[in-house]
Amino acid sequence: MSNKQKVLDYIKHDRTLTGARNIYNSLPNKSLSFLASINRLRATEANIKQVTYQLCKAVGIPERQMLALWQNKVTPAKTKKETKVVNLGPKEESLTDKLLAFDAEKAEWPEIKSFAADVSEETERKADGRTKEALLSFIQQERETAIAELAKEVPPQVKQSIKIREQFPFLRQKDCPEVLKLLVNDLITAYENYKAGREKLFDSMKQEEEAILAADIVDNFIENKQAFAELEHYAETGQLLGEHPIFEERKIKEDLEALSGEELSKKYNALRKNISTNGKKAEEAEDAEKKAEYEAAVENYTWQLEYVKELLKKK
Repeated sequence: MSNKQKVLDYIKHDRTLTGARNIYNSLPNKSLSFLASINRLRATEANIKQVTYQLCKAVGIPERQMLALWQNKVTPAKTKKETKVVNLGPKEESLTDKLLAFDAEKAEWPEIKSFAADVSEETERKADGRTKEALLSFIQQERETAIAELAKEVPPQVKQSIKIREQFPFLRQKDCPEVLKLLVNDLITAYENYKAGREKLFDSMKQEEEAILAADIVDNFIENKQAFAELEHYAETGQLLGEHPIFEERKIKEDLEALSGEELSKKYNALRKNISTNGKKAEEAEDAEKKAEYEAAVENYTWQLEYVKELLKKK
């Protein structure tokens, strides 16, 4: 499927911020600065529309076509008809599944010996002894190894959220500033969705084993250093640092909300002009740094334009 068709299908059937981010990340001509800015956005209709506009621009879909499609309601994507599959018997469980399902407290001695032998054969590792304690210890070690391997499959945003939740418990408190919660909202949501989707994994874990999973994935996953700085500063001082772009965005929105209808109309025209001017400069720029600078300006003016549109509707 072409990138253009992916975007068209996204507008028709998806329109989520996560879906837009995934498609934009797959584009060969993506702007890294814009990709980074998407991660800071809240999942509002205006923000999603802004990202969709950039998606359409990247794959050559005219704005007029995008707006026309946007007028239609989102419809579920058609799925392929299920093919009848002949049941050849129960699906063979993986060693990881077996390790997670093994209940040491209920297992009888013959089962422990048999399972330890199976694990040893598949992993080509042996227990340090043949006593019940030695075999159970061996099985538990292999279980923990399996959990650590699962950690490698955890999506980056989930790894980030686990790190944040462990380091900044104040995020769960009622008096935590809303702006800090917004900074990590996508990450926390991603973690909850992942945990729900891997119910079997988490349900079969003991508390100390879940800690093993977290321990394997908590290092070096905070890519947004500005967000981390905000959280760390608040944890240490109880005060907001206020240097993250989200604070500037909130200030711009407050200033726009204070404008009259006439002033908003003038602002709308000025923003359209700025987008056009910087867009042309980005296309003509030969210097990569300058190009990124102009593209960032376009992104900044674009979300402001979308916000002004929303405000004008209320005037």
